[in-house]
Amino acid sequence: MNSIFKLFSIKLFVSILGLISSIIVVRYFGASREIEIYFGAQSLVYVIISLTQAGQLSEIFLPEFINHNKRKKGLGFTALNIVINRMTIYSLMFFIILFIFSDSIINIILPGFAESERLEASLMFRLLLPSLLFQITNSFFITTLNALKKYGRAEILGVVNTIVNILCVVILYQYLRAWSLVLALFVGKIIEFVFYFYNLKKSGYNYQFIFSSSEFDHKNFFKSVRSTFSYAGSTQIYMIVLTSLISFLPEGTLAIFKYIQNLSDKIRGLFFQPIFTVFFTKYSILLSNSKNLFNDFKSAIQSILIINCIIVIGSILLGDEIIDLIWGSDKFDDENIILAHIFLLFNLLGILFSSIGQVYRKMAVANGKANKLYSFWVLSQLLSSLFSYLLIDNYNLNGLFFIIPINAFLMALVSYFVYMRTISALKFNLINPNQLYFIFAIAIASFLKFFALNFIEGSLERLSFLIIVSIVLSIYPLTMTYKILKIYNNNE
Repeated sequence: MNSIFKLFSIKLFVSILGLISSIIVVRYFGASREIEIYFGAQSLVYVIISLTQAGQLSEIFLPEFINHNKRKKGLGFTALNIVINRMTIYSLMFFIILFIFSDSIINIILPGFAESERLEASLMFRLLLPSLLFQITNSFFITTLNALKKYGRAEILGVVNTIVNILCVVILYQYLRAWSLVLALFVGKIIEFVFYFYNLKKSGYNYQFIFSSSEFDHKNFFKSVRSTFSYAGSTQIYMIVLTSLISFLPEGTLAIFKYIQNLSDKIRGLFFQPIFTVFFTKYSILLSNSKNLFNDFKSAIQSILIINCIIVIGSILLGDEIIDLIWGSDKFDDENIILAHIFLLFNLLGILFSSIGQVYRKMAVANGKANKLYSFWVLSQLLSSLFSYLLIDNYNLNGLFFIIPINAFLMALVSYFVYMRTISALKFNLINPNQLYFIFAIAIASFLKFFALNFIEGSLERLSFLIIVSIVLSIYPLTMTYKILKIYNNNE
C-alpha cells in the first residue's frame, strides 16, 4: 500500500500540473484547425512508436529482467544493453524510410484536411522522428527501474515534462504557435532519457555497446515480435482508420476528441497506473517464487472497480461543470463543452473495460502468454477498425462516441480469456452485492442528472445539489477502498 500511495501522491501532483497544462493549451488553441494539425502529426508519432513495438517488448522484458538477475547478478543489465542496442539499429533504419515517405502517410491519416494543412503536419512529424529513438530507449529504462522496485521515477519526470510543456507554450506561443508543442515534446523525451539513464547508473547499470551474449537468448526474446508485430500492425490500422474518418467530421471534432483522450489518459495514469505498476511487479516476483497470488489479485480488481464507480458518478453529475470551469472560453464554447462531456462519459466506460482487462493482461504476460495474447488482439483491433468505419460512416459523430468503449471491451475480453486458460487461473466473482450497488449508484446519478434537474431552479442550487449527491453516492465506495487498502497493507 505504501508503494501505491507513493505513486498516487506523485501522480496527483503530476496530474494537477497536467491539468494546468491542458487549460493553457485549450485557452490558447481552443478547438481550432491549428491544434488539429498538431494532433494529426502526433497521431502518426503514436502509430510509428507502436509499430516499433517498444511498449510491448518492454512489458515482456520485465519478467525477463527479473529472471536473469535471479540467475546471476548483473545479467539483467546485460540483457538490457543487448535489447536497446538492437532496437535502436532496427528503428533507425525504419525511421529513415518514414522520413522519406511522410507526406504520403499523412495524406492517408488526414484525408479530410486541406493540402497545406497536411504538409504542415508532415513537417511536424519529420521534426519529431528523432525523438522517437529516445522514447524507445526510455520505455525499456522505466521497465527496468520498476523491476528494481524504483517506483515513482516516471511520475517525478512527468512533473518536469509538464513544466517544460507549460513554459514552451506560454513563452513561445506568440512566436511558434503550435510548433511550441512540437519543441516541448522533443525536449521532454531528451530530459526523460537523461533522467532514466542517471537513475539506472545509480543502481549499478553500465552501458555497453553489445549485441549478443551467451547468457541471454536475444533471438528467443525477439521472437515475440512475430506475434506482437501483427498486433502492432492491426493497432495502427485501427488508429489510422479512426483518425482518417474523424478528419472528415466537422472542424474541432478531432481537437475535442484528443483533449478528452488526453484527459482520460491522465485519469487512468493517476488512479490506475500505480495499481498496475505495483501489482505487475509484485505478481511477477510472487509467481517466480511460487507464492500465493490471490489476495493481491483480488485487491487489485476490487480497487479498480471501486475507483471506476467513484469517477463515473462524479463525471456524470459534475463532468460538464468541471469541463466548463477548466476549458470554457471564447475558443471553447458551450457546444464544445457538451460534446466534450459526452466524449468523457464514453471514454470512462472504456477506462472501466481497459482497467479490468489490464490486470488480466499483466497476469497473462507474467505467465508467459504474451504471444498468444497479442495474436488474439489482432482480431480485436481489426474488428475495432471495422466498427469504426461502419459507425462513423453511417452515424457520423454519434457513431464516434461508441468506438473507444467497444475497442476497450474487445481488448479486455481477449485478455480475460487468454489468462483464464493458464494453469491455476485466479477467478473473481464480478456479480456480488458491491457491484450491484455500483450499478445502482450510477443509475441514480444518471437519472438525477438528465431527468430530475429540471425541477430545481437556479444554477447555484443545481450545482449544490449535484455536489451533495456525488458525495453521498461515493461514501460507500470510499469506505470500501479504505478497508481494501488496509488489508493490502497488512499483507505486504
